[in-house]
Amino acid sequence: MSKGNVLKKASLADLIFRAIFVIFSILTVGITIHTYQLSINTINQEVKRNLQQTSSLITNYLNHRLAILQIRQDTDAGSLGLTDVHSKDRIFSLERYFADMESKSPYNSPDFRFIEVDNKLYWNDGNNLFLGMTEESLQSVIDKNIYINTWYYMLVDNSTPKAHIFIRKTPIVVSSTGHIRGYLYNAAILNNNLSFAHNLKAVSNSQGILIISNGEIIASSLKKGSEEYKEIESVISNPKLILPNKILNYTPLNIKSLNGSLSILSLKNKNNIEQLEQRFIYSVILSFFVLIAIAVLVRGLFEHKILLALNSLLNYTNDASKKDANIHYLGSGIVEFDHIGKQLEQTFVELIEAKEESHRAQAAAEKSTQVKSDFLARMSHEIRTPLNGILGISSLLKQTNLTVEQKKQICILHQGGEHLLAVLNDVLDFSQIEQDKLNINYELFVLNDVLETINAIYTPLCKEKGIEFIIENKVNNQDLVNSDQVRLTQILFNLLSNAVKFTEHGHVKLTVCLDTQGSQSLLNLNVDDTGLGICSDEQSRMFEPFVQVESTDIRKVGGSGLGLAIVKQLLDLLYGSICVKSELGVGSSFYVKIPISVIEATEDPPSIESLNVESQLPTNLNVLLIEDNKSNAYIAKAYCQKYNLKVEWEISAKAGIERLREKSFDLILMDNQMPEMSGIEATKYIRRELNLMTPIYAYTADVLKEASDEFLSAGANYIITKPIKEKSILDALFFYKSTIRSKY
Repeated sequence: MSKGNVLKKASLADLIFRAIFVIFSILTVGITIHTYQLSINTINQEVKRNLQQTSSLITNYLNHRLAILQIRQDTDAGSLGLTDVHSKDRIFSLERYFADMESKSPYNSPDFRFIEVDNKLYWNDGNNLFLGMTEESLQSVIDKNIYINTWYYMLVDNSTPKAHIFIRKTPIVVSSTGHIRGYLYNAAILNNNLSFAHNLKAVSNSQGILIISNGEIIASSLKKGSEEYKEIESVISNPKLILPNKILNYTPLNIKSLNGSLSILSLKNKNNIEQLEQRFIYSVILSFFVLIAIAVLVRGLFEHKILLALNSLLNYTNDASKKDANIHYLGSGIVEFDHIGKQLEQTFVELIEAKEESHRAQAAAEKSTQVKSDFLARMSHEIRTPLNGILGISSLLKQTNLTVEQKKQICILHQGGEHLLAVLNDVLDFSQIEQDKLNINYELFVLNDVLETINAIYTPLCKEKGIEFIIENKVNNQDLVNSDQVRLTQILFNLLSNAVKFTEHGHVKLTVCLDTQGSQSLLNLNVDDTGLGICSDEQSRMFEPFVQVESTDIRKVGGSGLGLAIVKQLLDLLYGSICVKSELGVGSSFYVKIPISVIEATEDPPSIESLNVESQLPTNLNVLLIEDNKSNAYIAKAYCQKYNLKVEWEISAKAGIERLREKSFDLILMDNQMPEMSGIEATKYIRRELNLMTPIYAYTADVLKEASDEFLSAGANYIITKPIKEKSILDALFFYKSTIRSKY
């Protein structure tokens, strides 16, 4: 294991401390967040309440001020209604009356007054002149014809400067007759009214007051031109701006307006909010240190009490797990740990026993595997040896002058041997698949050769059952494909064998085609039959080993249940796939796809010579054949002599070694399983004792990879597997020619 993958270790005390710290941290964070939310909500509610209170104070003060002016105005109008209308000193009397009233209660007096009679200005107190309002300005107010006894906000734009005023009109009624003699106007000036602004500031407990009309500041308690005034002015002109240290509270005035909106802007500092936030931060820091203190305290308690018991339990576990340890748990003062310790003690006892049983079972399994492997090796050798004679002799006989009937009989004999070889290969292949030892050997071959072999085997089988066998080949007969010819043939054999086995009438059809997509080609193999069919519930299990469909009709046919499992495993090795569609009583269709590469055929059909490095085979070689079986020796000699090779045969390994002491040879064909000395032992002796480098080709019925690897390790140069075929001999001779040429 690399250093980067080493697991970091920590003591149990540290782990508990970390766990407690994490738990308390989570709780603290949760409580902090909750407290923060509550604090924020409380602050927001407090700010909102404060602003609402400020607005209420401003509104109440304004209403109170207007109510006082209204009472004074109504009293004055009533008093004026008692005077003589035809008095020559009328004007003088009015001025004296209002002067007397203002001297008694100046706070209750408006900024200016005037009287209207017959829609004309009759009298004014002269204060309007100090505010820049002429008699024409007052007449323009009269011309507005406002309702009586109602306060209005009005902009008088024909004054210098423009005047923003609160104004109220009330009738002067003659008490004796009830006739309206005229109207008394009371007005309060708003623009640049510092006294009014400062009174609002004091009443609302604000840091500043500004009176806003249609986005324009008309009065302010702030000094005009100051930095604070400019900041407020910029915010009023651009509402998206925010002042970081100020809270702006707009209080709209609920007064009838003839000239747009009117509101009072009060300013509040955020000092209180900042103080609350600082207190909150201090509380979080304090909570963190309290958390650490609690975690350390709890760690100490755990280490002092619980960890002592845990360490005792861990020490017992460590001692008890040692080999041949025979100790007892002494117990613990903590009930739970005491119970765990006793359970562990019992478990350890049962594990010494289980371990011994496991060793015995493992030894038995290894022995069983070895016995199985030995049995398969012996069975393979014993079956392949006579098969070598059957296939070899039948292959040689087919090349002689025979009658048509004799050739037919020889073909049937040869096909039967091939079928028996296929069954043997199925058993061995499944064993190798189970042990993950099966290899895929890619080579170039003509696909049509495989189809001809299949046609030769399954046409007579189908004819015997009275069904039709059809091959539909959509691939060029001369195209070369690169794949494992043996495994491809094996896949087709298994699929077609099942199709023929379970079909009693109709046909079995093999369809072959290529699906080319760019540089990649897919070989499509479709096997269709009109047999018994498979129910949908069984289709998902049919590729498992030793499984047969539970249908009574299918069970009658029999079989080992290995065929489809081998097909699926071989397709996995070839990166292929298989799927099935089937219906009971109708038939089944198997669809196989295998990725391959294709070499398109030229005008001249490929030949063995064109597919190999050399166009001529080596001739006049002196070959020593070491083989204890006469029929196998006969077949090997026949194939060698066919290609002009001189063969000497020795019946045992010892006899072969003695012959090598007397004479040199160009090639040695070595069988393996022979009496007294095996071929592997003889190969080692030739290499180590005789110091001969003569090429040794193993000629053996042992097809397991272990046997081949052992032969090559002993010094063999090439492996020929029985039963021997003509192609195997040709491949071996081509290999010999290419290796000799490379040396020289």
